[in-house]
Amino acid sequence: MKVIWSIVIAVVSLFAQVDLTPNEKLFIKNHLFHCVVTPNWAPFNMLKDDKIEGIAIDYWKLIKHKLNLKSNCKILPSWTLVLEDIKNKNSDIVPATAKTPQKQNFALFTKPYATYPIVIATRNNIGFINSMAQLENKKIVVGKNYSAAEILKKHFPNLNIIEVKDIKTALDYVSRGKAFAAIDNLPVIAYNINKYQFANLKISGKTPFDFKVRFMVRNDYPLLVSAINKAIDSITPEEKERIFKKWVYVVYQTGIDTKKLLTIAFIAIGLILILIALVIYQFFEIKKRRKFETQLIKTATIDSLTGIFNRKHIDYMLQKEVEEAKRYANPLSIIFCDIDHFKDINDKFGHKVGDIVLEELARIMKQNIRKSDIIGRWGGEEFLIILPHTPLNEALRVAEKLQSAIRNYEFPKIGKITCSFGVTEFKSEDSIYRLMIRVDQALYEAKNTGRDKIVVKKD
Repeated sequence: MKVIWSIVIAVVSLFAQVDLTPNEKLFIKNHLFHCVVTPNWAPFNMLKDDKIEGIAIDYWKLIKHKLNLKSNCKILPSWTLVLEDIKNKNSDIVPATAKTPQKQNFALFTKPYATYPIVIATRNNIGFINSMAQLENKKIVVGKNYSAAEILKKHFPNLNIIEVKDIKTALDYVSRGKAFAAIDNLPVIAYNINKYQFANLKISGKTPFDFKVRFMVRNDYPLLVSAINKAIDSITPEEKERIFKKWVYVVYQTGIDTKKLLTIAFIAIGLILILIALVIYQFFEIKKRRKFETQLIKTATIDSLTGIFNRKHIDYMLQKEVEEAKRYANPLSIIFCDIDHFKDINDKFGHKVGDIVLEELARIMKQNIRKSDIIGRWGGEEFLIILPHTPLNEALRVAEKLQSAIRNYEFPKIGKITCSFGVTEFKSEDSIYRLMIRVDQALYEAKNTGRDKIVVKKD
């Protein structure tokens, strides 16, 4: 039955049209709409290969397609300049922001097209933050004139808020101990922590607020607002999920609609079952919290580009496996891998092709290691593979299998590439530092004696 219903919904949405009034159609036909964005608010708007991309841009393209809008888009270096551009009517629309009293003085807003929690990022040694009271007398960093800044100033005027040019700068403040926490919505925080490899940062909690993403329109274009609202209503859940997964790499589980469940309970069972309804409500509140915690864990452990473990988590797994090897005297080996001439690939073909190479290489390596092996992106073009319960001779065979698989694969756009490998085995007297120094020396020797080599270091 669910499958049939999904097919019905898909067919209906395929033929659904945005029903505009004659005035709305005429207004759209007679105007070229000027979009304005800033490039430093990833993953909503950002520059990639000199093109503006992101969550907001994908939604804007979707709306343009549904309404057949004629438009162009310009990029300004700061959010403050974007606001001034709309205020002065030099541009017509901003693809992503939140509605705040300050902005309502000079702009109109559509209904939300997406909603995300506003979260708190801290260093790893800070525990879970379940109350805004825990932020009192602490330095809190936000993007200058960002929606999160306006919301916090309005509802928590006593917080010590520092405004910086963008969220990357805010996270850098926290990473270097110059501030206690950075605050923004979940996609922005998660993307920037992974993108810039802030290994000592994590998402420690969420604020009471959600970030409702809307289009902001100059205040003399109400017909454009009403037309976009109709187009937003026509966006399917599948389209929203596809955009979110493309940029944030967090999978949301589908859950039961609590409101519908409570409504049915009240109508069908009556007042006598109010107690049961409250118990059910509590159950789903717990489920929501667990789902959010699952999202945070995935965001904190997975490299957003390659889909394998990030540097922070592979460090943690190495420490865990070394402790187990010491405790039970189990063999343990590691492989350190580096792409040969990767800088030349980026210089010749561009960073977008370089990203594709990293994604494909991670996939090939996952397919050619054992289920018990653990792989992560160490940084840049370097990968670390942990081989629990594995002596040095078996680790060498795994490295040879990887070397052969990479040599024989045709990578998109560039063809063949090679990698260099360092291999070593853990010794009982080793610290993690000594183990990594040894495997790094092995990799260095492989790189400096011709590349496309496997060097084994026993001592």
